Amino acid sequence: MQPQGGESGMTLVEMLAVLAIIAIAAGATVLGIGAATRAPSVEAEARRLSSRLQSVADEAMVSDRPVAFTWDERGYAFEGSASGDDAAHGRHRLPAGIRIDMGRRKPPLMLGVDGTGVPASIGLRSGEDRWMVVYDGLSATPIPAPAA
Repeated sequence: MQPQGGESGMTLVEMLAVLAIIAIAAGATVLGIGAATRAPSVEAEARRLSSRLQSVADEAMVSDRPVAFTWDERGYAFEGSASGDDAAHGRHRLPAGIRIDMGRRKPPLMLGVDGTGVPASIGLRSGEDRWMVVYDGLSATPIPAPAA
């Protein structure tokens, strides 16, 4: 546009176009920054397992129905849970690279109805990153695994 009367500057439409471009660029940058840290970590999986194990153990006590914790190389599940089909208690597939380590113990691990479930240490690992979920028969706690 030609400046009229010696005035120069930007129109409102031009200003809005520039702001829209800046907003789109900022949004793309913010989304891109978090992408590197979104991969599930062993710590996050240990905390998820601890939370789910605690929830199902509580449910077993309240409903007076034993629940079995089962696992394989790809993930774990809770069998016998009244809420077994919902996302919080259903089968959980571990992310690629994360493995569950139960030592020599074979499935299932029974969660007792009176808080007397079998104590267990459930290991999760990916390379050198190792966490444990310590289940004492009543509660589950995620902790960093001791150095080997």
